[in-house]
Amino acid sequence: MNSGRPETMENLPALYTIFQGEVAMVTDYGAFIKIPGCRKQGLVHRTHMSSCRVDKPSEIVDVGDKVWVKLIGREMKNDRIKVSLSMKVVNQGTGKDLDPNNVIIEQEERRRRSFQDYTGQKITLEAVLNTTCKKCGCK
Repeated sequence: MNSGRPETMENLPALYTIFQGEVAMVTDYGAFIKIPGCRKQGLVHRTHMSSCRVDKPSEIVDVGDKVWVKLIGREMKNDRIKVSLSMKVVNQGTGKDLDPNNVIIEQEERRRRSFQDYTGQKITLEAVLNTTCKKCGCK
């Protein structure tokens, strides 16, 4: 897939740009969208497909569908560019931005970061059976 030259972000649209792309592949976790004007594809995660819960992305889009997306993230990871897209902040009929100040995207990012902070911590619950309360004397 890699043609020998490293991928760069120069060909990608600017962050928070809205464009119409074609669905290249649908998976259990989202859909890959062809970005016009470059060889790269971006992922619309199932949480960014609709404001409602999406369990099966294949019920929302099919390969070959044209959809409006907003570029909400791009990062270099292991010499590869990862592109994140969102469909839920764009009107699919007109391509109009439903989140022009990117408030929804920033709130979701903040919420996701706060959950990730606690995933590594383990909670240990301890219970002592058949004991008597020192205050009231109850078992």
